[in-house]
Amino acid sequence: MRRLARLMACLVLAGLGPGLLTGCGDADSSWSSSETPPGKPVGKVLVIGVDGMEWSVLRPLLAAGRCPNLRGLMERGSFGRLATINPTLSPIIWTTIATGRMPKAHGIHDFLDENKKEYTSSRRAVPAVWNIADRYGIASDVIGWWITWPVEHIKGVMVSGTSSGALVSVNWKPSLLPGGADQIWPVALTDELMTLATEAGSEAAVKELARRHIFGAVPADLLDAQQKALEQTTLWSLQSDLTFAALARHVFAAKPAQLNMVYFGGTDVTSHRYWRQYEPQAYAWHGDEVVDKALASVVPNYYEWIDTLIGGLVEAAGPGTNVLVMSDHGFHAIYTKKDPGPDARGMTGHHMDAPPGVLVAAGRDLGRAAPGDLAAFLESGALPVLGSVADITPTLLALLGIPAARDMTGRALAPLLVGAARENAALPLVDTHDTGFRPATMDLMPPAMAESYKTRFSGLGYLDDPVDPTQDPVIVVPTDAAPPAVPGK
Repeated sequence: MRRLARLMACLVLAGLGPGLLTGCGDADSSWSSSETPPGKPVGKVLVIGVDGMEWSVLRPLLAAGRCPNLRGLMERGSFGRLATINPTLSPIIWTTIATGRMPKAHGIHDFLDENKKEYTSSRRAVPAVWNIADRYGIASDVIGWWITWPVEHIKGVMVSGTSSGALVSVNWKPSLLPGGADQIWPVALTDELMTLATEAGSEAAVKELARRHIFGAVPADLLDAQQKALEQTTLWSLQSDLTFAALARHVFAAKPAQLNMVYFGGTDVTSHRYWRQYEPQAYAWHGDEVVDKALASVVPNYYEWIDTLIGGLVEAAGPGTNVLVMSDHGFHAIYTKKDPGPDARGMTGHHMDAPPGVLVAAGRDLGRAAPGDLAAFLESGALPVLGSVADITPTLLALLGIPAARDMTGRALAPLLVGAARENAALPLVDTHDTGFRPATMDLMPPAMAESYKTRFSGLGYLDDPVDPTQDPVIVVPTDAAPPAVPGK
């Protein structure tokens, strides 16, 4: 009832002028606290999540000049491996990244729960970094992040990260469900952002982008039914990333906030689907030689395109912004033997043994924890472990001038920080940021959204073996700086 009343109030206020609209972005007053001192951000922060980005793919692209935006960040900042969680499931990891807490605490254990119901933001039992920022009077713009449906009423803008373009191959819906509730906050921005999403994710835009930048001249007449289905899966991801990039650029410019977060997922999907073509020498079985050769560039092409999106977001965020680019895990080949497995042609890359992810950090308040010798990295591939996925939220809090909490698993990555940000990393810990946070509840997705969610992720093998929620996954920290294996070498 509180959610409904708040939405109705915002609909009324939306017609009374922009001055009143900003109030609709405030946090729910039940968790506001006049006793909480305001945070003291050292500067604007941009967090870019890139699912499944793998150093061994990125390294040769950097050397060839195909990822100039990431290379520029690396040249002026820090970069290294980011220890991740095993099992490496996106809902778990991205929620840990956003909370600094492990699944037993935050309550997101998988894609689906034991009753085959989708996890939603209302199931999250602890505040995310945007909720904590809200309590300290700091606005956040959060676009496309995992487990953000239904959207939360924060100071700033939130666009749900549950892609829900049901039957996208038929009607080319945008990555948001037209008419669906709780996908955009403030609600008064719904028409504006849905129009932009529809334009950005149009069939013409997606297919043109796929032809020019991802698939190239793949001989369509040689693709069998399964290969065409894999291409369609990639188009779904391309559509989502294209849409969320357009929304993020628009929101970051029109509704600037101190904390800005956006997520892209297509690097993960293309790696699942086309790793055999990318690294053919790892496999004892092959498909059509002409088709495989044509598809060999899909994975690196997608990385190159994501680098373009990163450049656009850094530009939209403005000069002086502290930028953190990260992935939840890396990737590797699977089903490499002559007996490839039950669904090998549909999924030839995976990450279930927790290869570490990517972390790149650069900005006015971010130093050079790893001396950042790019030439040495390109030569040897050796990389330090900068921290873990649980350390990201405490690090963001230091940049926002907010103390971390004792009940967080991670701690701020102080070596990455300079000046006031490093001083903030040493602020006395509070016991918890949970006090007064709303209890976890069971909000069910609308049927069309739930069906699309299951369709998209069942094809990647994520919904087959549920995780036992009584067992807390563990963070796997590599103990050396050994280089990741470069496919083909």
